Amino acid sequence: PPSIEHDTVILDNEQRFRGTVLSNQTDEEWVAINTGNGIMRIRRERVVRVEYGLTARMGQVKSDDVAGLIDLARWCRANGRNPEAMQLLTKAVSLPNCDLESRGLYAQLVDELDGAEKALPLYVAYRNAGGTDAGILARLVELETAHRVWEDQMRALGLDPGTSASTGQPTAAATASSVDEGYEKYKWDPDSADWSSPAKPSLITLVTPDGPRRVLQIDYEAHPSKPNIDKAAVVLRRPLALRADAKLTFLAANRSTKDVRIGIAVKTGTEWTYFESKPQVLKATSSGQEFAQLTFDLSAADFKAQATNWAYSAKIANLEQVRELQILFHNGRNDGSVWIAGLNFEGGSP
Repeated sequence: PPSIEHDTVILDNEQRFRGTVLSNQTDEEWVAINTGNGIMRIRRERVVRVEYGLTARMGQVKSDDVAGLIDLARWCRANGRNPEAMQLLTKAVSLPNCDLESRGLYAQLVDELDGAEKALPLYVAYRNAGGTDAGILARLVELETAHRVWEDQMRALGLDPGTSASTGQPTAAATASSVDEGYEKYKWDPDSADWSSPAKPSLITLVTPDGPRRVLQIDYEAHPSKPNIDKAAVVLRRPLALRADAKLTFLAANRSTKDVRIGIAVKTGTEWTYFESKPQVLKATSSGQEFAQLTFDLSAADFKAQATNWAYSAKIANLEQVRELQILFHNGRNDGSVWIAGLNFEGGSP
């Protein structure tokens, strides 16, 4: 096991032996240590000190010893053992005389291990109690700002950010939305399995306080027989006439446990010329219901096409004659699911 787990016995000649010091020895003149290869016995008079490792210290600390719990938690933190540090501080913060800075450290550990959603109220409590750590307070401002943005996005979709986790679950029937819908309402198809991993688009309904809200759900999988195909695509086969400065925007929620990169592609003109964007990362979230806005500037010279030998330096030609629009999920060998809503063009015409 890693050295942090070991006890270290230090002798008067500065020799060090690592292992587990045995506490059930009847002869007090000797120190016994299990080195993993056997039991070594050393005369106690030769031992300058014993530095106990994580296993021994975790077993020795008492659950009502606030100072001991905090001291060991900070030692674990310093040695990269954050799960054990959080386990110890979970006990410490439940006791009335736990100091404020240790409560701040507990909030940081929850943030790192369990996610920002659970950490946010702990950070707020730290600030309200008079906490002054600049790093903790800066993180709180960051989370509060992100939370306000998320609330605005949820309200834009007709979702109530203050409702329970059950809100946002899809229902079986798709009915009229209480807010305007974008191009997600049209018929989307999976692309050919010859060059796309399986993708299943469907319109589902989210239950909201103001009524149902339809969104496009895309469930994608790794290709069953072609491991070299690393992305899935859904296609809108609908003619579009877009202006030269058009931008495509939509809200997307990653319902999976892993980040996924999302891009778009268009086919334009009489030759159905293919242009593909650089992908953007849609991060996984703890709830799987947090929407992020993605924007693709269709006037930018950063698309890849055959004419640029598939380098991201092409400018889309014939935007006034778009034949197909594709949404691409660079999923590699991962399965996943995404919700898309409010898909529209700025500067475009339907």
